Amino acid sequence: MKMNKAFYGAVILVTLLCATSCNNKQFHVNGTISEAKDSILYLENMSLNGPQVVDSVKLGEDGTFAFGEQSIADNPEFYRLRIANQIINVSIDSTETVTFKASYPTMASAYEVSGSDNCAKIKELALLQQGLQARVNAIAGSPSLGVDAVEDSIDKVLTAYKDNVKRNYIFKEPMKAYSYFALFQTVALGNRQALIFNPRSNEADIKVYAAVATSWDTYYPNAERGKNLHNIAIEGMKDMRIVRARQQQQYID
Repeated sequence: MKMNKAFYGAVILVTLLCATSCNNKQFHVNGTISEAKDSILYLENMSLNGPQVVDSVKLGEDGTFAFGEQSIADNPEFYRLRIANQIINVSIDSTETVTFKASYPTMASAYEVSGSDNCAKIKELALLQQGLQARVNAIAGSPSLGVDAVEDSIDKVLTAYKDNVKRNYIFKEPMKAYSYFALFQTVALGNRQALIFNPRSNEADIKVYAAVATSWDTYYPNAERGKNLHNIAIEGMKDMRIVRARQQQQYID
């Protein structure tokens, strides 16, 4: 009986230790940001409710940093490294270690990343977005273009950008974190930030959201982000039906 008690006690202990270790999956984000002595570097989780500070560190002379945090989901999750308004977007899949090397204050546009293919693709998309914004600004500021010409030129630039991103990123691997990231890129148009892929007013864009949502259903069932994509796509479809109904009514009138 004593052996049985000891045996079962050991089994329970091992089970508890295993459960603790299995639930303690950690990811690591580290690297160097030079020219940023005494700056506060934040690691923020880009949750569905907005950015939330996870950790922070005051950088020293050499600019090295290391964050180690518990994985909060079984699907890819999104974070960012931020000093003031300079941001590096980060995706984390499970327990990977991602390393960044940058210099302040150009860290948002000129950084190196290793350890994550998704983060490398996100860097590509971020640079494409910055290039798009520069072209939009140049068109909007052109003294030789009238209002109609500006709108038409910007529409063409946005269409070309979306075609490129759909073809070379989203539709290639819709289950990837970088494809999800691409859906929520924005561009400044005048005084407002607008989604590049707009599921509220563009039927083709709704299909892009739906494609990623369906893929996430397959690879990450029950993920909150996947459910959120479905809700966005469904609401977009409802909005488009309302618009078409109004247009049809106007035509009948």
